[in-house]
Amino acid sequence: MSWSNWPFIMSSVFSQLAIGAFISLGCVILSGKLCFGQSDRVHRTMPALWLMLFVSLILREGNLMLIQAHSAYSLTNEVLLAIVFFGSAICYWFFEKGLVATEGFRKVLLVNVMVLGIAYLVNGFVVRSSHWLVISHFMATTMVGGMLFAHAALVRSQHKVEAVNRIFPIGGMLLAIVCFITGASQLGDLKALAEAQNETGPLIAQIISLGLLVAATGVWLMPMITRSKPVQGVMTFALLLIFLSSLFAGVGV
Repeated sequence: MSWSNWPFIMSSVFSQLAIGAFISLGCVILSGKLCFGQSDRVHRTMPALWLMLFVSLILREGNLMLIQAHSAYSLTNEVLLAIVFFGSAICYWFFEKGLVATEGFRKVLLVNVMVLGIAYLVNGFVVRSSHWLVISHFMATTMVGGMLFAHAALVRSQHKVEAVNRIFPIGGMLLAIVCFITGASQLGDLKALAEAQNETGPLIAQIISLGLLVAATGVWLMPMITRSKPVQGVMTFALLLIFLSSLFAGVGV
């Protein structure tokens, strides 16, 4: 694991978290459960997603252009989808914030952006289909992390949709269990590889990543267990844990 890989790991984590979060937020917005004020506050949190996507693309493409300075440069389907998603999401956000066009048209724009996000997820699974450990990391970041990020944004927006405080943590827990089982089942191969090559770094990184995933899910579920409302501090701590889990997963691959 060289320092030159860090920009690509950070880029992947940022883009996967942001796209996963937008899809989850889009589902809540389309449900019609948010009043105008809540919806407006939710949209005020979205610039954080745009910043993450922008930084992701700069980190990845900037480093690729430097590395491939003397060779042909080409975009992968995943990066191309991320760029198109970013542009479409920004357009939707400006239309929604400016109340441009009809509400129905803005919902169509939102659905189109969500479809692009789903296409990004499907492409991600297809590209990683030959490596179950990598698939589990991708699922943990985009689906578990994205849902957690969206829930944190909703808490910050002071939403009043009580069902979200149950559905998101439970859904995230179920997905995290799938990711943990899939990831844990691959530790034997990493152990054999470590013994053969005398390199324990990837194995340790994967164990830490899975531990942080469990910890993040536990913190996320805490308000449900204590029957209290989620607060921003708890959500931010859980989000930090899932972010670190994704970073360690990238280091170990």
